[in-house]
Amino acid sequence: MSYLRPCAKNEADHVIKKSQFIGYLSVVDNIEQANEFVRQIKTLHPKASHNCHCYIAGAPDQSALWAYSDDGEPKGCAGLPMFQVLKHSGLGNTCVVVTRYFGGIKLGTGGMARAYSATVGLVLANIETQIIHPTRQLTLLAPFHLTGTIEHIITTTTGVSITHREWLNLGQRYSITLQEPSIEAFNKAISPIEHLLTIKQADH
Repeated sequence: MSYLRPCAKNEADHVIKKSQFIGYLSVVDNIEQANEFVRQIKTLHPKASHNCHCYIAGAPDQSALWAYSDDGEPKGCAGLPMFQVLKHSGLGNTCVVVTRYFGGIKLGTGGMARAYSATVGLVLANIETQIIHPTRQLTLLAPFHLTGTIEHIITTTTGVSITHREWLNLGQRYSITLQEPSIEAFNKAISPIEHLLTIKQADH
C-alpha cells in the first residue's frame, strides 16, 4: 500500500496556561532512527518537565513499528493522544516528540491530552509530503543480444531502477527495484521477450 511521509523535519510551539509545549517532527526509516531522534530531543531539553513521543517508523499499517510514551505524565494523557493524531494523519516514517516545560498551573488529565494532541496537530500542519510506494526486488538474467533492449525498458519505465549489474559468460544479470505501481507496465514491456529471460522476484 502506498502512503505519504513528510519531506523534512518540522517544529512548532505554543503556550497553554503558562506551560510551553514544543513539538518536533523527524522523518525516520526505522525504529532505531526514531529512538535516536527521541534521545536527541531529550539531550536538547534536559531540564524539560517531560519529553513525550510517538512514532510510526515505517508504513502506517505496520503496527510493529508503532510506539508512544508518556515520559512521566499520567498514563494515557500524552503519548496515546499524540499517537492518535499521528495515526489519523495517515503518515508513515514519522516521529514526533513534544517537550513540555511546566508553567505551574495544572491542566488536568483532559487538558493535558488536548494540549499534547494539539501540539502534534500543529507540527503536522502544512508540512510537505511525498508518496512512498512499496517496492519489489527482481533479478533478471538476459542474453547479450537483449541487454540493450532491457536497458531501454528499464530507463523508460517510471519507477523502475537498476541497483546492480553483473556480466556473465552468456549475458548480464540485473538486480532491479520496481515500485508497485510500475510492475504492470514493466511486465507488459518485457512480455515479448520474457521467454528468453530468467526472472526471479521476491517481495521487499
